[in-house]
Amino acid sequence: MRAIGYGVITLIAATPAVALAQQVGRTPLEVSIPASPAAMSALGRTHFVYEVHLTNLGVHPLRIDELDVIDQRQVVVEAVAGVRLAQRTTLVGQTPMRVNAGPTIGVGRRGVVFLFVSLPPGTAAPEQLHHRFIVSAGDDQRADTLITAPVVVVGAGESIAPPVRGGPWVAVRGPSATSGHRLSLVTLNGVARVPQRFAVDWAQLGDDGRLFHGDSTEVESWYSYGEGVYAVAGARVALVRDAMPDNPPFAAPPAEIDATVATGNIVVLELPDGRFASYAHLKPGSIRVKVGETVRAGQLMARIGNSGNTHAPHLHFQVGDGAELLASEGLPYTIRQFELIGRVGALAPLLGGGAWKPNAAQPSRMVIAESPLENMVVRFN
Repeated sequence: MRAIGYGVITLIAATPAVALAQQVGRTPLEVSIPASPAAMSALGRTHFVYEVHLTNLGVHPLRIDELDVIDQRQVVVEAVAGVRLAQRTTLVGQTPMRVNAGPTIGVGRRGVVFLFVSLPPGTAAPEQLHHRFIVSAGDDQRADTLITAPVVVVGAGESIAPPVRGGPWVAVRGPSATSGHRLSLVTLNGVARVPQRFAVDWAQLGDDGRLFHGDSTEVESWYSYGEGVYAVAGARVALVRDAMPDNPPFAAPPAEIDATVATGNIVVLELPDGRFASYAHLKPGSIRVKVGETVRAGQLMARIGNSGNTHAPHLHFQVGDGAELLASEGLPYTIRQFELIGRVGALAPLLGGGAWKPNAAQPSRMVIAESPLENMVVRFN
C-alpha cells in the first residue's frame, strides 16, 4: 500500500489455433493457480489478471523457457518467453538476477508468474484457459513440454458505484502488469494471496492540477484529505476499525504497525453478491457506520485520512473475497460510469509539488462499466 509505481500493459494479438496434444510431462514442475483467472474490462478490452505458482520438486534447476496461455478454442492468447517471462516472474526466496533467458527455479524453490493477459478488441472472453510450458532441465538442458488441465475464468460481477465523488482523481497504483499493488504477494494465516490485485489508491487533484498546496508535510494540505467516501452498493457493514491516528505525510509509519493493522482506520462492506469492498486509511473519528448496519448505495460513510501504512492522504479501495483486506484474494470490479480525463505519465513530479495538465489532443470521454487502470485521471458524478 505504501510504495508508488507506474506500469504499462502489453496488448497482444491472438495467434492461430494450436493442437493440445495429450502427453505426459516428465518435468518435476508442480504448477498451481491458487486464484482463478479473473476477467476485467478496461479500455474496451478484456484482461485476465492472475498468478501461476511453479515449484521445482526435482534434483536439477529448471529453466522456464516459454509459457503459453491457450483458450478453449486452442488459440494462444498470450505467449511469454525468455527475458520477458523472467521479468514477470518473482523467484521466492531468491535474489533477483539479471538474466538473458527465462527464469530458472532452483531445486526446492518456487517462482510466481504474474500474468496480465489482454485480449484484442472485440474478442469474446473464454470460459477456460490452458497453460503450456516449455522447460529445460538437467546438465544437457533437455526440453520438455508440460500442458496443464484447464482452469475456469471468473468474471467481475455487477458494476458498482464509485467510492469517491467529484475529482479529478488519480488511480494511483491501479490495475496494471507492474503496479506495486499487483505484485504484492501477502502470506497471512498460512495462505499466500494477492489481496491488492485490483486495488486503487485514489488521490485527488486540486483545480491547480496538484496533489497538495502549501506545506506537504501537513495532512490538511492534501486535496484528498477529509474528502468523503461513499458506499458503492447497498450492503451490510462487515468490519469497522477506527482507533489509529493520522501519520504526518512522508513520515515513516509508527513502528507498531504490522500487516494486520496496515490498513489503518477501515470500513469493509459485504456486497449483495458476496464480495467485500474495503476502504482503508480513513480519517480518525470520521467513520459514521457500525458493524451490522445496512447502508444504501451512495451513502457517506467516512472521510479520507492518512492512518496505517501510508505516506500521504488517499483512499485505498479494493474488492476481495473476505472481510480482512490483507487476508483475502483481490477480485475484479467495474465502476458504472466515470469520465476519463487523461493519464499521469509519472507520479514523482506530482509528489514533488508539480502540476498535471490534461492532453488537449486527447479529449475526455465517458466510460461505462469498466475498471480504471493505473494512473488514469478520472472524474465521478
